[in-house]
Amino acid sequence: MLSRLLVAFALCALLGSGARAQDAQAEEVPYIRTPQSVVDKMLDLAGVGPDDYLIDLGSGDGRIVITAALKHGARGFGVEIDPTLVQASNEAARKAGVAERAQFFDRDLFETDISKATVLTMYLLPAVNLQLRPRILQLKPGTRVVSHDWDMGEWRPDAKVMLEGLNKPVMPVQASTAYLWIVPARVAGTWRLQLEDPGKKDAMTIEFTQRFQEITGVVQRERGRTLLQSAHLRGAEIRFAVIDETRRPSVPEQFFGRVFGDTMEGSTGTGRHWRAQRQSGN
Repeated sequence: MLSRLLVAFALCALLGSGARAQDAQAEEVPYIRTPQSVVDKMLDLAGVGPDDYLIDLGSGDGRIVITAALKHGARGFGVEIDPTLVQASNEAARKAGVAERAQFFDRDLFETDISKATVLTMYLLPAVNLQLRPRILQLKPGTRVVSHDWDMGEWRPDAKVMLEGLNKPVMPVQASTAYLWIVPARVAGTWRLQLEDPGKKDAMTIEFTQRFQEITGVVQRERGRTLLQSAHLRGAEIRFAVIDETRRPSVPEQFFGRVFGDTMEGSTGTGRHWRAQRQSGN
């Protein structure tokens, strides 16, 4: 049974195009042709730019990393366990003039340090995605992860696009999908939030519950407890609303901010600055 699916995107007519699948015993199956348009859409979906460091897990002949360097100005590397493909990828990067920004290594993806990635690309079977998911969730909040065809189980994507039908001789699937996830900050726990308002103290305690990027919360104020409204987390960016029961009629006050480890801060819809500190949880 297949346990790993490694992608190899073509660089030119000489290299051809396709993706390689293999199991834990390194048993290979035929290449699957993949058009350049899929690579372009994956990079566009991730919003790759010159400030990005892209890591491609299962880089095949290197097309994703080389395209990211050549067309988007990004840096990065790919890992591939076929030394012939690694050699061909590095040669292709040299010919394209991006060898300093696109490198390739003969390395097992499970043993690869991915902590530097701002963008992670992959074409792996669902079981492998799930094996990698805990490591991916430890990446810096805001890291973009793009997967071709396969999802992350219960971790729903932040976006997805349907791609044109591809020729996949070893799979019954004809249509393709590219999935995007934004690694969320970890906000689960109890936070003490202080609103900075000249001449007035306004504090509250928020208990956040988190499931990947989906968050809910309960607010404790002197006047009692209430549920957060419209809570949303995208990478390190957070927003939520708290009902201000001192106003009649009661209206929600909007909070916008960013998470920095055990602190978060931002401003409200009315321009008041706020800052929160995690009291417990992680």
